[in-house]
Amino acid sequence: MVTLPKVAALELTYRCNHQCIFCSCPWESDSLAREQELGLDEWQRALHEIRRRGTRVVSFSGGEPTLRADLLHIVDAARDEGLQPCLISNGRAMDEEMLRCLAKRRVNLSLSVPGIETFERQTGYDGVEHVMRLFRAAQEMGMRVTANIAVTKVNLPELYDIIAYSLINGASYILINRFLPGGRGLENSRFLLSRSEINEMLKTAEDVLRKAGAHGHTGTELPYCAVEAPDRLKSFEVSYQCGAAKSFFVIDPSGYVRVCNHSEQRLCSVFKLEELESNDYWNLFVKRDYTPAMCIGCEHGNICDGGCREAAHVYGGDVSGPDPCL
Repeated sequence: MVTLPKVAALELTYRCNHQCIFCSCPWESDSLAREQELGLDEWQRALHEIRRRGTRVVSFSGGEPTLRADLLHIVDAARDEGLQPCLISNGRAMDEEMLRCLAKRRVNLSLSVPGIETFERQTGYDGVEHVMRLFRAAQEMGMRVTANIAVTKVNLPELYDIIAYSLINGASYILINRFLPGGRGLENSRFLLSRSEINEMLKTAEDVLRKAGAHGHTGTELPYCAVEAPDRLKSFEVSYQCGAAKSFFVIDPSGYVRVCNHSEQRLCSVFKLEELESNDYWNLFVKRDYTPAMCIGCEHGNICDGGCREAAHVYGGDVSGPDPCL
């Protein structure tokens, strides 16, 4: 029986109530056709299948997962299977009653905060204060909530304020994702961070978190050689190795397995998981058989995969190609 990674990212719906310029969902570029979304009974079956193959944590996303009327039923199904549920949301459709329901179910919550002054430009909706109210309400309920910040050229100048404002209002942890191409984001590649801007992002995060006595990490891996002072980062952790198909994997709204949320490659149905054992693309990631030519022989090869492999694939057409920042 195929063994699955500990964490599964479950994309519950194609629908979203934001129009983020940095959105990397593959179906937003028509690279993946939108098919029939799995219903509640199918998600219950899917949760059972992945649980018995080794998955222990499920992270619900989309699209925007709170647009599903049966979201709490899916969360309950996950808990019934002994899985730890997490929820990644933009918060727009969330209120205090939903927060109480999530707190009761011990759901780990992550809310998107892609700006303060730039929030509307980044998402198409002026909702930063609504998110801050959710942070405050969650804190009062004893919930630990992560502020999820996607960084582009648009919001980099106010990153210090975004992190600080989130922490002041009750966020307990910071997750930073540099903008990577994919989905709608392919149309907005002009907002990709340069190598120097990535280091500005890291320095800013470290400075704010250290002053606040808080912590955070990057959600997508970076090439080790692109980080100017890795030893300086104490409060902010940087990932250098790709976790796709190893520490996590994705199931899309129609029930297809993908190696990660950036990937455009559908591999098999969640109800045919044994097919993964002989799937070349899955095994390419499991075996880390994707080292970029420029990285062969590097002294840091045991801790670094040369950046995001799916970003290299989507943006440059080659899994073993250079990370966009290089």
